Amino acid sequence: MAQLKSLMAGKRLTYVSPHMTVTEVARKMADARIGAVVVLEDEELKGIFTERDLLNRVVGMGKDPKVVKVSEVMTTDVCVCSAEDSYEHCLAQMRQIGCRHMPVVEESRLLGIISMRDLLKYQVSVKESELKMMDSLYRYQPPNMEI
Repeated sequence: MAQLKSLMAGKRLTYVSPHMTVTEVARKMADARIGAVVVLEDEELKGIFTERDLLNRVVGMGKDPKVVKVSEVMTTDVCVCSAEDSYEHCLAQMRQIGCRHMPVVEESRLLGIISMRDLLKYQVSVKESELKMMDSLYRYQPPNMEI
């Protein structure tokens, strides 16, 4: 079972300040091609802002994204996974909570965000490897052994 730590390797942490406007944050998310961003203040996790927050708490409520600060509309009750957790554990936790993005921490340090897409993509690669191995075992022809 792969730990989240190994899945986070090479991923860049994109974060924003709670004082940024929703427009600034949305632009940063679009430039990075990501669906969620952590909100940090003095290196402390204050929340997470997702495309869903933008849709439901800004656009859906008729708020002006050029004026509204991300701290006013971000999700503040943030669940996190440990870097030592398996991808299966994190995936189960996301399903239970009903979220698609989850910050990953190691001790008290934020490593980044893992998405459900990242986890499912990894799960597919694991299953493909298992199928290839099973296929090679199925096709294996032992050498003729004469006694």
